[in-house]
Amino acid sequence: MAQLKTTEEALAYLAQMSPTEKYHVVPFDHGWVATKVLTPEQMNSGAAVGLARLVIDSETAIVYLYPSWSTMRVAEVHTTFKQTGVNRVAQQIYPYQWTITLRRIREDDQTIVYQLKAESLTDPPQPTQEHPLTIEKHTHTWDPRDPLSATAAVHARWASRQNQGVWPETDTTQV
Repeated sequence: MAQLKTTEEALAYLAQMSPTEKYHVVPFDHGWVATKVLTPEQMNSGAAVGLARLVIDSETAIVYLYPSWSTMRVAEVHTTFKQTGVNRVAQQIYPYQWTITLRRIREDDQTIVYQLKAESLTDPPQPTQEHPLTIEKHTHTWDPRDPLSATAAVHARWASRQNQGVWPETDTTQV
């Protein structure tokens, strides 16, 4: 189990996760609360509203996503989680737990169907999941509605926007 001891180690770890982002970190007993540093343009556009907080757990090196609460509240809630083992708020975002691969099966004007394969990166690993994923192009809805399918559908939609509306033949993401 990795441990992080210094603010510099925490910042370097965040840089591995998000190489293009900068973070401001505030230490607390169980790690650091991190807030993304926004550019002046992002600040002027309102991107600071609802800006999520991250916690880098110093004991486990797991990065958790928290709501846009105050730094103090995030630290308090994470401390309670460490004491009780109950986490009803935060979501682990790093290290990644799954690699999701999509392979296009068929496509028409209304829908695109992919074969989804989700492979666990955890130790011990979760069972691999494989199933079709249908995305409605105009409504941006998808089926099935499980969390891994949701991640895959959103990523495929993002990839199509990056490619002038052309949906990817294959695509891979991690979550």
